Amino acid sequence: MSGATLLRTPLRALAVLAVTLAAAAVPAVASAQEIQVSGGSAGEMNVYIAEEGDTLWDIADRFFSDPDYWPTLWSFNPQITNPNWIFPGDQVFLVPPQPQAAKKQEGYQVTESRYSAGPRTELALGRRVGFVTEDEFKGSGVLQNSREEKIWLSDHDEAYIRFETQRRIKPGDLFLIYRTVGKVKHPVTHKKMGYQVKYLGVAKVTATDAKLNKSVLMTSFEEIERGDRVAPFAPLQRMVPPVKNASAVAGTVVMTFDDVPYLGEFHYVIIDRGTADGVQAGNRFVVREKGDGVPKFNPKASKRGDFPPEIYGEILVIEAGESTSLGIIDYTNREFEVGAPVDMLAGY
Repeated sequence: MSGATLLRTPLRALAVLAVTLAAAAVPAVASAQEIQVSGGSAGEMNVYIAEEGDTLWDIADRFFSDPDYWPTLWSFNPQITNPNWIFPGDQVFLVPPQPQAAKKQEGYQVTESRYSAGPRTELALGRRVGFVTEDEFKGSGVLQNSREEKIWLSDHDEAYIRFETQRRIKPGDLFLIYRTVGKVKHPVTHKKMGYQVKYLGVAKVTATDAKLNKSVLMTSFEEIERGDRVAPFAPLQRMVPPVKNASAVAGTVVMTFDDVPYLGEFHYVIIDRGTADGVQAGNRFVVREKGDGVPKFNPKASKRGDFPPEIYGEILVIEAGESTSLGIIDYTNREFEVGAPVDMLAGY
């Protein structure tokens, strides 16, 4: 079995996701107008082509910053029959390509309440907007110069990336190119938290012989210019299954990416809690409120303690940073605003 590589960690119990995967084909030969780099990706950077020495552990660490994510990554790839062995040239899906739609059921289903919402697996699209903390911004690299004789850069252009902070960079590393669009302050404490950003494209490092790392722009969403910054790569879309909350955490919705006063389903939001608080991808925060649905008929009712808290919104965590989390609102029966308190209920 020449060319195979051995997974570096012992096998652990695998929680197989209930997602049916469709096959995807990656062209073996690039056309004359394309640039193809070994270890590249296809399908908007959601399919990785394995190189010599790659392991599922390494790939999970490289693309998700979490080597323990490898069992979930393996569940996306049933064509890998033995996780201990992957080969150069193997396709590794970073997200399930085509989740199968649920079969339509006839008749009616009665639940405890018509406002009840069960756990949902979401395919989180995007990587067009995002959030970085102050420390992440300072540690990110700068796309400082370009080989191309033009101001605006796009697909297949070559550029040079400089990192002011020391880090290990190797050929084949992928980075998201971004630009800040505004500062973010906490809506309650008014403390500066970081920056709202928009993602512009994906760059791949091709050489690290000099302090300026050489790269090629694999894809661009809009024009890229010198001075734009780079962040560690994450897939442009990700299938996020809900996981049971291990502990109780209270937080606040601190920002959204849409210029609207009220939030509803499928809006992306930032919550001021992260891995340092025990939050992980797949956890769910709920928005709760007590009182009468029409308080003007009884203004004091909403302040009485005999009303049970009712859930009227739910946020699924897509990615958890150290102090903040990116989430998508996957259920609401009433709109709410930035600054709304949210709760991650233990066991929910």
